[in-house]
Amino acid sequence: MTENQFLKRLAEIELIIKAESYKYHIPGMEPDDIQQEIRLRLWLKYSTFKGRSSFKTWANKVIKNCIKNLMRDSQTDKSKALNTAISLDEFLDELDEPD
Repeated sequence: MTENQFLKRLAEIELIIKAESYKYHIPGMEPDDIQQEIRLRLWLKYSTFKGRSSFKTWANKVIKNCIKNLMRDSQTDKSKALNTAISLDEFLDELDEPD
């Protein structure tokens, strides 16, 4: 399938993409960011669409998986940030040290 065919199909599910992006809160991401990630993922996975189901059904599965991955990745990033955090005592000690 061509890029034009993909864009036509993408336009048909644009409301689904927008609805799903507003349904979930993913730390550090705005709905527009989520929508862009979904569109990118759909494009990257488009070659796997075999037509055994409707495009809408296939796209819904890709969208749900994309959101799950974004949520999982946001949790992973959060735990990395916590691992690099310093204690309040260390922070105050750094403030007290002369330049």
